[in-house]
Amino acid sequence: MSETTAKDKIKRFKELLGQRDNFSSYWQNLHEYFYIESPDITRAYAQGAEMDTNRLYDSTTLEAPDVLASGFMNYLTPPTAKWFRLRSKDQRLLDNKEVTDFLDDVADEVYHTLNKSNFYEQSFPNYKSSGVYGTSILLEEDDLEDVARFYSLPLTQCCIAEDARGRVVQYYIEFEYTSFQAATRWGMEALTEVQKQEVNGQDQNKKHKYLLCIGKREIRDVTKIDKKNLPIEATWIDVENEKVVEEGGYYEFPVFTHRFDKRPFIAWGFSPAMKALPFARLLNAIAKTNLRAMMKATDPPVAVPHNAFIMPFNANPRAMNYYKKTSMDGAKDIFSFANFGDPKTGMAAVEYYTQQIKSLMYNDIFLTFENITKQMQNPEVQERINEKMAMLGPAVGRYMGAVLNPTIIRTIGILDRAGRLPDVPDALRDNPQFEIDYVSQLAQAQKRSELNSLMTGLQLVGQVAQFVPESLDKIDTDTAIDEAWDIIGAPVKVLRDDQEVQTIRENRQQAMAQEQQLLMAQGAAKAGRDIAAGEKDLAQATDSSRRR
Repeated sequence: MSETTAKDKIKRFKELLGQRDNFSSYWQNLHEYFYIESPDITRAYAQGAEMDTNRLYDSTTLEAPDVLASGFMNYLTPPTAKWFRLRSKDQRLLDNKEVTDFLDDVADEVYHTLNKSNFYEQSFPNYKSSGVYGTSILLEEDDLEDVARFYSLPLTQCCIAEDARGRVVQYYIEFEYTSFQAATRWGMEALTEVQKQEVNGQDQNKKHKYLLCIGKREIRDVTKIDKKNLPIEATWIDVENEKVVEEGGYYEFPVFTHRFDKRPFIAWGFSPAMKALPFARLLNAIAKTNLRAMMKATDPPVAVPHNAFIMPFNANPRAMNYYKKTSMDGAKDIFSFANFGDPKTGMAAVEYYTQQIKSLMYNDIFLTFENITKQMQNPEVQERINEKMAMLGPAVGRYMGAVLNPTIIRTIGILDRAGRLPDVPDALRDNPQFEIDYVSQLAQAQKRSELNSLMTGLQLVGQVAQFVPESLDKIDTDTAIDEAWDIIGAPVKVLRDDQEVQTIRENRQQAMAQEQQLLMAQGAAKAGRDIAAGEKDLAQATDSSRRR
């Protein structure tokens, strides 16, 4: 049965590999212009060999993907700031402080795990792969030391398959292990006799191909929680010997795929670098031509008489050339050619195509601060940044849905199984479902229009209230604050719940009522004293008049 399973999966892997061929050639071209430090796609690469830069005469195509990846990392998942929060799906529990505090504590534990692990280290190449090749694949594994460990997988190792809804549900990931490495992972019993001899023999460095197949487990016993009955199937196959070496599984899908741009019925994604590739070719061709023009201007070719020199003419610095004085007049017969070209025109063309590539790679969005004058007010600066960032909405939405959501959910699952999470409040036990709200600047830019609409409405009411103060009665200020707080993603912990706010207001009203009663009592006492003093004065005046 295992041999049949292994053969079927190897056959399926080869089918998907054939479907990927055109993309592989495409990726190789992109690799040579935009991502030369990544593994070659269609060519073999020896460790330590010099990177192939034969096509490059300008560094723009190397810089632009780094700016794109850095922008995503700093504005979507910044390592030094909080970029998501958790909240209950039950609307009735949104104002429950016990529930919100619990979810905040869970989020803090996730942040701690991601910071402790290599998540941010692997996020940069993951973003860059998506921006250059259009597809990025991130693997999250359990780890005894760091709780979770992440791997940005090279596309050359992977094949993927979609379901009818366009979601990636099958992964075939190719690895190469020496026999020693295979023995440390699965034990000597998983090796063939030949591989066992290689462990301590002369062929210790010989590598063998293994295939990791991940997908939903169609048949399982839900009453069991062993690896062979987990929801996600993971099968390791020795490709050369066509046998299964390990059958395992996961509680959650451990692999996440982002497609920067998505087309129907195509599993692989499309990237900004694909749009910029024609301009990258033009830019480097122009830069090469302009380099020749500058070299000619700096060290121009010269014309010399064919029979004037005793030895071949040498134009190198401090070179000595012997010529027949009777055959040549050096001031007239040696001169520079005038086909120097115009380096300034070439530089203008280089600058034009440089800007085209940077724009297609969204560099202008992430480098907006460079183009903003100091005279602009902060709200205007923020508005311009948000307008530009909104252009990335589709790619950001796909990354949040396809990578960040499952990453957070799987990390929470790993922490829960490790006993690292606080106790669930009673209010959440009946409906423990939660949702993830992203609060980074790039995510908030997609929701900024909601805040603008809210603020515009409040400003309008404020203007009306100058003439009709009663119009303020129409506004529920508590709800307005909650809505604004939710949109900007500010920490919920600083807000009091409705019950606490009600208690504060009741106490304030009671204090005001008591103060008013005290003032009234003081006023009455003063009035009584004034009346008594008046009566006394009147009596004295009456006595005085009688005596007269």
